Amino acid sequence: MSAVLGGACGRRLVEDEQEVVAALVRRLRGQTWLIGGRDDELIEEVHRHAAAVRAVLEALGCTLTVEPDLVRVHVPVEPACLMPGDNAPEGVWFWLTVAVLEGLPPRARLGQVVGAVRSAAAEAEIPVTQSQPELRALVAGLRMLCERGVLSELEGRVDDLMDGVQDPPVLLKIHHARLLHLLPRSVPLDEEGQWACDPGQDPEGWLRSLHRPGDEAVRVVGMLADRAVVHVCDLDEAERQWFSTRLAREGADVAETLGLHLEHRLEGASLVVPEEISDARVLGSFRFPHRQQGGSGTVRHATLLLIDYLTGEGERGGPTAPGEGWCGAAASSVVRRLGELAVRHTRWRGEYRQRPEQLAGQIRTLLEGADLLRVAAGYEDWWWLSPAAARWTVVAHDGQLTDPLDSAGTETRLTS
Repeated sequence: MSAVLGGACGRRLVEDEQEVVAALVRRLRGQTWLIGGRDDELIEEVHRHAAAVRAVLEALGCTLTVEPDLVRVHVPVEPACLMPGDNAPEGVWFWLTVAVLEGLPPRARLGQVVGAVRSAAAEAEIPVTQSQPELRALVAGLRMLCERGVLSELEGRVDDLMDGVQDPPVLLKIHHARLLHLLPRSVPLDEEGQWACDPGQDPEGWLRSLHRPGDEAVRVVGMLADRAVVHVCDLDEAERQWFSTRLAREGADVAETLGLHLEHRLEGASLVVPEEISDARVLGSFRFPHRQQGGSGTVRHATLLLIDYLTGEGERGGPTAPGEGWCGAAASSVVRRLGELAVRHTRWRGEYRQRPEQLAGQIRTLLEGADLLRVAAGYEDWWWLSPAAARWTVVAHDGQLTDPLDSAGTETRLTS
């Protein structure tokens, strides 16, 4: 009897540790930088389970640095490329900023930092437009550096850059010793441990040196951990082959290790957080529909209804469709549909009922944030909805729809 009890206790201890490790990995994939004085309890927990956490992260293509007052997860870097419209995404501005900080003094004005970053971008032949999307991407990268403790805001805030002032009164402190921990492990170093490619002299070469993993399995699993959904249309040939032949088995194993569920179909796949996991900070920041993501209840409910409309009545396929299974409609049709819905749903917020184009903008921001929507520009913008969006819809309770503006007014279901 004691042997049986001992075996049961041992299994329980192993299961308990697996749950702790899974929770830590989920947290670390969403928060890749823990620093002493702010995250002491988490750092201590990682130290206790360092070997197991490191093994799981390696399966996701990540490496782990554990020091007494620092935990750093090195995540594979996406290729540094330009988005449609010649706008550089947040990742490009982030790494350009990292590249120029090495050559700046410990204290620098925000305008000085921004000027150096734009000069590096110009040298790398990245268009510098000073447009609002560019400013948002630049500020997002600066915020990330502040969150990681590489920059400290001594006076003012980096968000002041959005006010349109060329040199806002913002003073920053640069923690140069932490810059090395920002670098992906794939960045080539010379024999003396210095960067093989000088970012100040060759910013374009620096961006190209941020390699992705060579193993397609690691790349796809890493995408699953990073994104709300992975679309097959975005994969290269080797990644598509792995997706079609090995995802069901190996992806499910990774999902189980993380305490998540793998959902996949021909057009893509996603790691889904079970309802029993209440921590929103797992594998990124997107949970849908969610109060912090959707803004008002009006936006969340209108988004769900628009998904129903596009999946049911939208056109399928076309020259601008991102891939198979995407359904879409002209932007004017989207606004017109929202106007019709606003007449029926009298509890929606007044400004959205009166200006459905404003509501459409909020919905677009929400869906694009999870890559569930892509808008093709042209004579008239065309909204393309991801096949993955079909898993969210409005569900009736006891034959009737609960008030959609209440917290329990919507739930999710997976559609085939």
